[in-house]
Order: sequence, then structure tokens, then C-alpha cells
Amino acid sequence: MNDEFIKVPYYIEPDGSKTLFLPSVRLTKGYRIGEKGSERYISDYWEALTELRKLSAPRFRRRNKNNIPGIVTCKFGDIDEVKRSCIEDELTNT
Repeated sequence: MNDEFIKVPYYIEPDGSKTLFLPSVRLTKGYRIGEKGSERYISDYWEALTELRKLSAPRFRRRNKNNIPGIVTCKFGDIDEVKRSCIEDELTNT
């Protein structure tokens, strides 16, 4: 098992919970990242994460509590470290 840690951007929801950019935020066509109006879909999680981390203000869509894929913007420095093995497990199960 891989104990490497991966830096993953997150968004603080209005209720105070965190939404990390993990495989679970995948939409039907893939991971939707970028600023509104210039968003793009990326099917591969690792590629999407790499591209997201290049953005000055990481933006991605995730399903909200009403199951609507809304766009969120991560604040500068809002990054958690997640075990690569946990991400790999999630990729296997999604």
C-alpha cells in the first residue's frame, strides 16, 4: 500500500464542511474544472487534479445537497494532504 500523501484542494461549504477534490466529485462526463464560461471536462482524475492545482483559484463542480452540480472556488492555501492509497481506493469504487 502506498503511504504517499497527495495535496488536494478543498472548498468550505456554507455549513462548514469540507468538499475535497476527490474522485467522488466526478460528474457523468468527468471532472469539470475551471472558471465559469471556460470550464472543461477531464476524464482522468490525476490529470484533472494536476490541472486544477495549476489554477490560481481552483474551481470545480461538485453535486450539492440538491444533487445539482454547482461550481465552487477554493481559497488560496485551502489544501489537505490525502493518502494516495485512499484516493486509489476511491477511484476503484467509483
